[in-house]
Amino acid sequence: MFLRKLTVIVVPLLLCFGVCLAVSAMNTLGFFLWVIAGCLLGIALALLLPLSGASRMREPFGNLLWVPALVLGLIVVYQYLHSTGQMQLPLLRALATSHGSVIMTECAFVGFMLTTVIRTK
Repeated sequence: MFLRKLTVIVVPLLLCFGVCLAVSAMNTLGFFLWVIAGCLLGIALALLLPLSGASRMREPFGNLLWVPALVLGLIVVYQYLHSTGQMQLPLLRALATSHGSVIMTECAFVGFMLTTVIRTK
C-alpha cells in the first residue's frame, strides 16, 4: 500500500522532470514540441490512475470523454493554423495562442481523456 502511494507521488515528478529535459532537447520542433509533450503527460497521468487504485475499469460516462477531447483537439489544430497564418478567423481570435504552456496543457487534457476512453471501454 505504501509503495503504491509512493509510486503515485514520485512517478509524476519524475515524468515532469523527464518532459523538461525532453523539451529542452527537442527545442527545434516548435509548435509540435508542446503538442507531443502535453499528450505524453496526459497519457502518463491517465495510466497512473490504475496503478494507484484510484479508478474503476468501467466508468459509466467514460465513453463520452471523446467529445471534449475532440473539441480540444480542434482548438489545437486551429491554433496551429493560426500560428502559421493559414487561417485567421476574427470570431475565434480569443482561442488563438502560440504560448507553449497553454498548448501543452490542452494536449495533456486531450491525452488524458483519450487514454481514459480507451482504457475504460
